[in-house]
Amino acid sequence: MNLTLNSKVALITGGSRGIGAAAVRMFVAAGAKVVFNYQAAKTQADDLVRECGAANCARCKAIYRPPARRSNWLRPPSRPSDASTF
Repeated sequence: MNLTLNSKVALITGGSRGIGAAAVRMFVAAGAKVVFNYQAAKTQADDLVRECGAANCARCKAIYRPPARRSNWLRPPSRPSDASTF
């Protein structure tokens, strides 16, 4: 299959391992810029960014908030995410 995604941006949730990491690689190979998140697998996420190239791929940490704190979801983060410089 010939897939071209030049000038497109893809957001992949859970992209640091397994099927998510394969999707990141596929989208980058097709020419897209990719942002993906990870929850705990920071080392794998860093490795994937190195593999795909920081110019093509960025990662950001997923932050889980328990139900009691969901009212804070709309509050801006205290510092920019890794993807803010992408």
